[in-house]
Amino acid sequence: MDNQQYAKEQINRYVYQVSRFLFGKNKEDIEKEIRSLIDDMLETKCQGREPDKADIEAVFAELGKPSVLAGKYNDSKRYLIGPDLFPIYWSVLRIVVLIAPAAMLLANLISIVTGTFSWENLGGIFSAAFMSFAVVTLIFAVVEWKGVSVDKLFEGKIELPPVPEKKARISRANPIVGLIFLSIFTCIFIFAPQYIGFWTSGHSGYVPIFNIAVIKSVTGLFLICFGTSILKEIFKLIEGRYTLRLMIVTIFCNAINLALIIYIFRYFPIWNDHFPGQFLAAAQITGFSELQDKWNFITQNIFLGVVAFGTVMDTLTCVVKTLVYGLGRQEE
Repeated sequence: MDNQQYAKEQINRYVYQVSRFLFGKNKEDIEKEIRSLIDDMLETKCQGREPDKADIEAVFAELGKPSVLAGKYNDSKRYLIGPDLFPIYWSVLRIVVLIAPAAMLLANLISIVTGTFSWENLGGIFSAAFMSFAVVTLIFAVVEWKGVSVDKLFEGKIELPPVPEKKARISRANPIVGLIFLSIFTCIFIFAPQYIGFWTSGHSGYVPIFNIAVIKSVTGLFLICFGTSILKEIFKLIEGRYTLRLMIVTIFCNAINLALIIYIFRYFPIWNDHFPGQFLAAAQITGFSELQDKWNFITQNIFLGVVAFGTVMDTLTCVVKTLVYGLGRQEE
């Protein structure tokens, strides 16, 4: 590889590393600006000759670690979390803290339409926002405390990992969509489970699916599930590709979640045992009396089977993609 090709490859690698920490609509413009800045610095340093390895390393050393450089463009001078993690923390926090209370507000609006509204439930909006802020901040604080590196460059001699192929990358939309759905489902399930049910016309038309009192009693366990799920999505944002570290985190988080879900739904009467009869009566439907007998089978076996299948498939997908696209290619 000649000097020109080497310089181009190293610049691509550096800009890619910076882009991992850029969040905002002007991400592409910033990448172009950084490329232009590097070109100008190399031109000034080389004075017309082709840049060699030493020139490239000197320019990158002057620019600094990609996460630090990205932080300058993200305008993240003030932060609760360290500068390497703060851009990702701020992005996740905005998603979760905005979506969670929005979901609660929607649930309350639906309750007004269905006639099940209670002023006490409005407090869930503020509780959801506070819980989301606390969980996300706590997770990032622990990650920061454990010294998890999000920028693998080290001082002195700069070694840049190659830009991963497209199949090895994780689209930023993937964890963001995951965070949105997690926030919506968790907040409604924890703070407004009474709104999860069926509405039918006529007297006593609302039939809850869950036992509200029991859900309230195991809120802490559901928060653990929420936290581990958030942690997995955060690591997807941090890594940006399939890596050994992400695979370990995925296996760990999915194992905890599956164990907790099985424990909760097996040993706590989460479901409304009288749901089939209440629903059929409210809907004025006859001829399905066997539904009550099959309710326990549906909730205890089919539901948990679907959850287990989805969790195992998610884990296997991450493991396979890591083995195919991650291991052996990260240090090329």
